[in-house]
Amino acid sequence: MKFNPNMVRILIIIFSLFLFTNCYTQEITKANNIIYLDVGLIFSGGSFALGMGVNYERMLNDNFSIRGGVNIGFYNTHVIGDKIAGTSIGFPVTFNYMTNNKNKFEAGLGGGPRISLTDNNSNIFFPAFRLGYRYQTDEEGMMYRAGIDLPSNMYISLASIGYHFK
Repeated sequence: MKFNPNMVRILIIIFSLFLFTNCYTQEITKANNIIYLDVGLIFSGGSFALGMGVNYERMLNDNFSIRGGVNIGFYNTHVIGDKIAGTSIGFPVTFNYMTNNKNKFEAGLGGGPRISLTDNNSNIFFPAFRLGYRYQTDEEGMMYRAGIDLPSNMYISLASIGYHFK
């Protein structure tokens, strides 16, 4: 068999194509996980107080997400023995829709249990509703929210800050 330099060049080119093809076919994935802290106010009668929550949200696609969180509200708070009266914990779960760009309009609906830490018979299912604006890119990074969020607690969430990651 005779040595053919053209055949060697063709084999090197074909081998190189297989080597470098992997670099160009990698799929770029979007960040789908968000963890954030929201802060809000409680309006009950003539007084108001503070509420806070830690939430985890999973993007299902570009427009839909599902959120679960733990919220605590302090309202008309005073100490009775070893308990703090006017305190409750909520566990909201919401299904959310948002627009497709990084400046997003969002709306969500859901609910969850609200457990009073001081009243014996006030453990109820509480609705959750959200409507607002969100700045969130497709890549990893900070996420900011503003709007009205009535989680399964007694406070109105007004602002949130969090991190969006893969």
